[in-house]
Amino acid sequence: MGLTTHRGKAVFVHVLTLACFGVQFVVGGQLGSLIGIGLAIAAGVIAFSNRYDAMPWATTHHEQALRTLIIAFVITTLISLPTLVIPSATLLSIYHIYGPIVFWANVIVLIWVLIRSGVGLVLAILRKPIPNPRGWLI
Repeated sequence: MGLTTHRGKAVFVHVLTLACFGVQFVVGGQLGSLIGIGLAIAAGVIAFSNRYDAMPWATTHHEQALRTLIIAFVITTLISLPTLVIPSATLLSIYHIYGPIVFWANVIVLIWVLIRSGVGLVLAILRKPIPNPRGWLI
């Protein structure tokens, strides 16, 4: 199950997708974000470069992994956007309201990624295609 096989690449992309969002909660802070971004870039490059060259069942896994990364990135960026726009003094005064919203929204995104990539990982190990790789759920 090396990285030269279609199965190995599909499994590796799902593992990287799980790791890039999980490491942000485990490590936390800017270091966790940098490691997560690095893992996401690696997963995206592997999935994008193998999207059309793989077996038909593996192509669905690469497509799903790319969509998972892009959708989760856009949602987490939109969630954290007010922290970039609002001045820090104003943000500190509303942090007791906004902070838990950001945290729980990120937890929901993490759970969504865990379910979506976890199912993809199991199907990749079994060499089964993703039923709807362009869908929002599984």
